[in-house]
Amino acid sequence: MSERDPFGSGGGTMPPPSTDFASTASATWPGTAGASPAGAPVVAGGQGAGSGQPDQGGQGDQGGTPMAQAKEQATQALDTAKEKAGQVAEQATAKADQVIGKAVGGLDQAADLLRNKTEGLAGQGGAGETAQQIAGQAAGHLDTAARYLEGKDSDQLVADLEGLVRRKPTESLLVAAGIGFLLSRIVR
Repeated sequence: MSERDPFGSGGGTMPPPSTDFASTASATWPGTAGASPAGAPVVAGGQGAGSGQPDQGGQGDQGGTPMAQAKEQATQALDTAKEKAGQVAEQATAKADQVIGKAVGGLDQAADLLRNKTEGLAGQGGAGETAQQIAGQAAGHLDTAARYLEGKDSDQLVADLEGLVRRKPTESLLVAAGIGFLLSRIVR
């Protein structure tokens, strides 16, 4: 009997003592041609036991493994999601800037309308003059707000609003509640 063929069957080799039996099963059993002996696990895809290759166990991503393909698909999906989120953010910023531009125009129109409506009140005496002064101050505040908005973009406005809320949280909460109340009345 030789070391190569202890049973005298004429083919195959014995696995070396330090080798995993499952990973060399098909190469050492005579007449098996890629199949594993009864009871030895067979791994689909030609890896692991029965293929002569050690089982990777999901490690060592090779291009054709299902794990590598799933990882690649997940990476692509994540990249696509990031790209879409960036596009949506850009569109929202552009839309907010358009709204700011419209708000500036509306504030200017409101200030002009207020001034025009109260011009005739100056010659009427006490109450008329007081009304004109109040309307003039309101128109001035509307102009100031329009100039403020005109010089800012949406990112700067958000930063300014966050700063205001941090400096005056109670007042900000009350203003937000008041605006919410007014909007609920308007929407009805």
